[in-house]
Amino acid sequence: MQPVVILSLARILMALAFIGPGASHFIESARLRNYTAAAIGAIEVSAGLALAFGWQVRWFALAAAAFLLVDAFIAHGFWAATPQELRNQVLHFFKNLALAGGFVLLALAPQGR
Repeated sequence: MQPVVILSLARILMALAFIGPGASHFIESARLRNYTAAAIGAIEVSAGLALAFGWQVRWFALAAAAFLLVDAFIAHGFWAATPQELRNQVLHFFKNLALAGGFVLLALAPQGR
């Protein structure tokens, strides 16, 4: 398989980390009439689609990495979690770190050359 095809498939799989949850966030927030949160969900979906389709990959990958790092420390502080939440918060914290690393690698990869 050609490296450009493999890179495209990897980019699409990573974009799904924003498209699926972003769509869910958008729909739920719009249903609750929380339009600020719905806008954030729309931005997540838009960024994921841009990555999936290969538009401005380097910039969106770096922005996604930064977002995931901030989100890991703000939204998934496992060090302050209750015993019932601990496993879930640890999982999401390290998932965000791993995805951030993957997005940095994607930003540094040759883009279809």
